[in-house]
Amino acid sequence: MNRKTIPLFLLSLLVILALACGSSAPTAAPAAATSTPNNQATIDAAIAATASAQAGMQATIDAAIMATAALAPPTATPGPTVEYVELTEEELEALINQAVNEAVAATTQASTSTTQATSDDAMTSDEVQTVEVYVQGAEQAIAYAEELLEVYYSLYGELATESLAALQEIEQELAYLAESTAAMTAVLVEIENTLSQGLTLAVETINQLENAAQQAVTGLANIQSHTQNWMNLAHKGREDRANHALGLQPDNIPTDLNSSLLSAFDFIDEVRGALGDNKLSRDELNRIAQLGVNAAAGLNQHGGPKLQGFSGKISEITGQLARGQVPHAKRGLGDLEKGLGQRPQRPSGMGGGKRP
Repeated sequence: MNRKTIPLFLLSLLVILALACGSSAPTAAPAAATSTPNNQATIDAAIAATASAQAGMQATIDAAIMATAALAPPTATPGPTVEYVELTEEELEALINQAVNEAVAATTQASTSTTQATSDDAMTSDEVQTVEVYVQGAEQAIAYAEELLEVYYSLYGELATESLAALQEIEQELAYLAESTAAMTAVLVEIENTLSQGLTLAVETINQLENAAQQAVTGLANIQSHTQNWMNLAHKGREDRANHALGLQPDNIPTDLNSSLLSAFDFIDEVRGALGDNKLSRDELNRIAQLGVNAAAGLNQHGGPKLQGFSGKISEITGQLARGQVPHAKRGLGDLEKGLGQRPQRPSGMGGGKRP
């Protein structure tokens, strides 16, 4: 299982505040990981761990600023986890969109706090610590968004090929944001060292920090519109894949009940083999779809009242796979296998439909 820890911006700020005040950081509830197809409520549940953080973000930031004089370096703390392989493609896209929005908000706040702190061409230690809170939050938010992109590439990159170019644009922009906030951090460290030695802070150093903050804001110009464009392309791609997979015609219809059942089990084996690495390629989907339409045609012709209904289940699983609803397809596959009953013997010399 691919389990990752979500480095929520709010949780980071709570940890910092806790270190300042001597209290314990609260724990957020895990995000939901199960869903039904095309259900907005399910997608909202998948991003709940992230979305719920925004509601109290500003209040926590304000409290953190008030305590900056006593701030200690932030320490990592375990956050809520999501089993990414239990998310559909659409749910993972929603998480990415939410993470990008948070990265934009956090970076904007980091830049704004920098501009305010350096407006008089000077900085105090308290101001440096305040800016560091925002910059660290931005770095974590950006890193989380980048992490989700890598998960998407891993799970759905070989299937959602039509939208990958748009996704790479987002990746490049996040990398630019990461470079800009890293530059801000480097200058802040230099400023902090200078102040700790009781030395006068050079105006040139202040200008470096301001320039890094401005570069970060410049990088925000198109990232949200590019994210929306990617999501639109991904949605269209899912529907196009489903229409193609479900529109295939049989090319090898089984001739009797026994061969129809074997064809259905070959479909099950093909799906299981393809999903053994928790991802699906376009070629694998095409093979599955063809096996499925053949098996469904055989069951419709030879299955009788008891088995004809399973042709629809096969089509449903194919559609779920085409739409990136892999967790649903996995569950449906078990129901299909159970409903078909005992696997029949394959006649001697008859080849199977398993993946090589």
